[in-house]
Amino acid sequence: MKIAVFGSTGNTGLQLVSQILERGNECTALVRNPEKLVQFESNKNLKIVKCDILNSDEVASHLAGHDCVLSALGVHGIAMFKITFYLESMKSIVEAMRKANLKRLICVTSFYSKPDTIYPMMYKIVMRPMLGRHLDNMNEMEEYLFSQCSDIDYTIVRPPRLLDTTMSESEIKVNENAYFFPDYSTKSQIPRANVAKFMLEALDKNLYVKQGVAIDLVK
Repeated sequence: MKIAVFGSTGNTGLQLVSQILERGNECTALVRNPEKLVQFESNKNLKIVKCDILNSDEVASHLAGHDCVLSALGVHGIAMFKITFYLESMKSIVEAMRKANLKRLICVTSFYSKPDTIYPMMYKIVMRPMLGRHLDNMNEMEEYLFSQCSDIDYTIVRPPRLLDTTMSESEIKVNENAYFFPDYSTKSQIPRANVAKFMLEALDKNLYVKQGVAIDLVK
């Protein structure tokens, strides 16, 4: 399998690249800063491509011959102004996929990406004030996939707080077409390694096509 990865220099993307290569698959990492992947550059199955991910023509030229696209793109830090990157980058990726005749896409957003009054107090007093602009643009990206991408076999993965720890052996629970776990049966935090593993398993088994799913570790 030949997999194209966006966001491969972030912490979740690095987990994706590592696990793809461990499986023996071919991986193309489309990046702005190739230096961040130096730890993998000796692997013959990795192709590192420096490109403008907002230029769909340039991206399309690197997607030909691939089987799927995985995206862990994100915006770091607290944003003081409106964020547009999630939507703009996804539009470019989808346009490039269409030009390259690619269908399968798995991407990451977050718990609580769609505004709702039923979320817990922690969301209202902590997450929303800190990450509201991120969540709003994630939601705009998701709505774009839902409303304008019926030709794309997308899966949206919504994890809770991401941890830079080793992979957990705990069971991953999935809530289909949901934005969190209202029964509070999960830990509300998950290692990035587990998120990457879940994405690759969804790819292997062709799971959750044209869906958004909340994932978390069982308590």
